[in-house]
Amino acid sequence: MKPKLTIKNKEQSKKLTLNTSTPKHKYSTSLLTPNSFTFISGSTKARPSFSSFLSPNASKSLLATKHNHTISHQFPISPTSPRLVKMPKVDSVEDKIIWKSNELPISHQEVLKGFKQHLTQLESEEILNYSEIFFIGIGANKIKNTSSNNNGFDDDEGGYRIICGDHIAYRYEVLQILGSGSFGKVIKALDHKSKQEVALKIIKNKPRFHEQAREEIEILNYLKIRDPGKNYCIIHFIEHFRFRNHICLTFELLHINLYQYIKLNNYQPVPMTIIKRFALQILQALRLMDRYKVVHCDLKPENILLKTIDSNDIRVIDLGSACFYEKRIYTYIQSRYYRAPEIILGLDYSTAIDMWSFGCILAELFTGRPIFPGENETEQIQCMIEVLGSPPLKVINKASRKHLYFEIDGRPKIQANSKGRKRMPNTKPLKEILKGSEDGFQHLVSQCFEWDQLKRVSPDEALLHPWLTEVNNAQNKFKHSKTQSEAVLKQNKLFVINESKEGFKNKNVFKGVELRLGHNE
Repeated sequence: MKPKLTIKNKEQSKKLTLNTSTPKHKYSTSLLTPNSFTFISGSTKARPSFSSFLSPNASKSLLATKHNHTISHQFPISPTSPRLVKMPKVDSVEDKIIWKSNELPISHQEVLKGFKQHLTQLESEEILNYSEIFFIGIGANKIKNTSSNNNGFDDDEGGYRIICGDHIAYRYEVLQILGSGSFGKVIKALDHKSKQEVALKIIKNKPRFHEQAREEIEILNYLKIRDPGKNYCIIHFIEHFRFRNHICLTFELLHINLYQYIKLNNYQPVPMTIIKRFALQILQALRLMDRYKVVHCDLKPENILLKTIDSNDIRVIDLGSACFYEKRIYTYIQSRYYRAPEIILGLDYSTAIDMWSFGCILAELFTGRPIFPGENETEQIQCMIEVLGSPPLKVINKASRKHLYFEIDGRPKIQANSKGRKRMPNTKPLKEILKGSEDGFQHLVSQCFEWDQLKRVSPDEALLHPWLTEVNNAQNKFKHSKTQSEAVLKQNKLFVINESKEGFKNKNVFKGVELRLGHNE
């Protein structure tokens, strides 16, 4: 029996009736309402473009007529005529109103008593494991349970099938997919307990990804305890839980990443004042990780996000590849454009690999392009040699993979890339690439690009670099100055290039997964 909906007077009753009823179309016997037809939902694969992650209505893309008449799969069609067939209408509007009138959370007993018709058979059993219910996804096109692929909840690769409007753990409402990767998916969700929008990372239902997720959670909790004031610019980890055999992690919801930032700026140089601000914050994150011997292992523009659209505050995200220095297992790490030479050469590595990536990011913010855009690891090393010259012999001699890139006498093996281009040593000096930038900036970047990781600048040393200390003092003085922030945005000119600033207000992105060749390999 449903809980009664209290109606104070007849006028309120009339309003309620007007809001919940839909008149028939003038020329149709069917009720063409959003609830009248069954839509087929599934996981939306990440497209290699930023726009796919900003679209709040993924279903629109399904309506485009393509091979096999895709549109015919979205609506029920009569076998005798191409008219739409009326489907049984699920009366969920009134129940949504009743649900919202409840003082949440409610118990599973109350849900089963008043709202069982909105649960699948499996949910009717599953909900017994939850003492507090905040959201059940009334009106969502829920997955019909099957005996395969984790009761129908998983795709063929073990990824969770996302249904917008449905619940996660009877607490979170799925709003949209933000991105996906080898690990699983990231969605934007509304936490009905805290009334806050969050980023929810849903790990694939595979043993190796479960193990990796447990390591990520361990590191996130470890750093969270050591940064209670959230001063070190690492994404705020909220909690983790398990739902339908998937490990789920919740984080603060952030905005666009630095690659999208560069792209929106038409790949033009970002002003030095903003690069300095970004550099200081990234270094704070690296400083905390270096202090506690945590190696990020995948620092790149896509993994640095703006906290809000109105400021240049950033957060370093995605510790899914991170490890403790003492627990280093993997040797094939980092996205190729930002990969340190010791990884390619087969040398031991430390937190210094993140400082190499940091130098690559600084250079890219100024030039608008990756400084070492190798097609493969062979060309990646050659890109480095083209700019920095050959590495010292003592570095080469220690490398387990030296035979792949160097002759016996230490000379680099010069090979043409797919376009027939050969990269020769010292023919593209760093000063030439960074021409027009400040001398201090060039010097700091060069210190990040030391072949010998023992000589490479550390986060603590970089924070004391003259190029940063002056701006650091100034920022301490005007740290929360709204005037300063607005001035920086005016100087930036970022959000008036292709889109207005207002156009980005509600386009939150947690995981920048726009794919670039070499950035994710």
